[in-house]
Amino acid sequence: MKITHAISAGFWLLAGGLLLAEPTIPVPTPSVPPADATAEALPFLQARYVDFAALHYKEGDKLSDLAARSEGKISLVMPGRVVPTPILTAALPDGIAYCRLGSFTPKKDWSGVEGELKSLIDFQHVFGAVIDLRDNSSDDYAGAAQILSFFVPNDTSLLEYAIQGKPALAQLPSVVLQGRFDGPIVVLTNGQTAGAAEALAGCLKADGALVVGRTTAGTGFEEDKLANGEILRFAIALHPSLTGDTMLRPVTPDIAMQVDDHNETAALMLIRDDHVLDVIQESAERKRMSEASLVNGQDPEWDAYLASLESAPVLLSLPRIHDPVLVTALDSVRAIRLSETSATEPAALGAPARQAAAANDVKPANTSVQ
Repeated sequence: MKITHAISAGFWLLAGGLLLAEPTIPVPTPSVPPADATAEALPFLQARYVDFAALHYKEGDKLSDLAARSEGKISLVMPGRVVPTPILTAALPDGIAYCRLGSFTPKKDWSGVEGELKSLIDFQHVFGAVIDLRDNSSDDYAGAAQILSFFVPNDTSLLEYAIQGKPALAQLPSVVLQGRFDGPIVVLTNGQTAGAAEALAGCLKADGALVVGRTTAGTGFEEDKLANGEILRFAIALHPSLTGDTMLRPVTPDIAMQVDDHNETAALMLIRDDHVLDVIQESAERKRMSEASLVNGQDPEWDAYLASLESAPVLLSLPRIHDPVLVTALDSVRAIRLSETSATEPAALGAPARQAAAANDVKPANTSVQ
């Protein structure tokens, strides 16, 4: 927003014939960039990365090259720069509760999250829920168990995975919400859904929830501090000695979608800033190029775009960010609801099969959305 304002302001100054000299503030001498950490990080990756051969490492590759090929499974961050995204709950159109779990960190405490969900059920009269676990690779099994207790109080399978030293659970199972929510549940996942979030997705799927999006990571994550202060975070295979691990990993979605990573990242950032309604609105119908316009050398879509820029109040106009995975999930909840109220539905059809059958009426598997 600051960049847009600055560019806009500069444009109007030039348009008005005003020329401003650049300030004579001394420019500090650039500091020496940190040494490339490839040599230090390579032994970690060779020994413990989940699939080092798939990175196609060759002599001269930098760590940034390997990270780019890892599809999100390798990252470098500075300590203190990554702040967990607080849990977000919202009421979406048609009586659907949305729970965005970028992490298992409540805004205040777990009682507050429970109160928000209770309010959605009692006052917003929600009949279904979408649980968004995309980009959540937390190892907070205690938090995952707490979420599971809200939606499926009788499932305590995550309790044995709770990691020592994590904050105490608020209520397991949830007493306040028990018996209040029995509607359809749709879970959203992608390739960065890992650890406790992946286990939660597996539990919810086993309990009858529909999974939409992309296959989960099927890995854990390790973090190592490098000499330059950066934190190397990379995917590792689940330890074979993790006895009693009954979770199905990775979790395969019931409705698989191919989504542009940049678009999904932008959508999740908007959701984080409480703009979830903006990413589920359908875009206006595009003006497609016809055979006649092609012969005449015309491009209606481009002409419409230029016209929108001329009529827009700002000079720089960004395209609307759309979240096709979330939209598909909302359609699935509605379809499940309709199937459950249909008089022609066989009474013997169980909840998981009922949800899968309804979802198949919404969008076929392996849908490609860009």
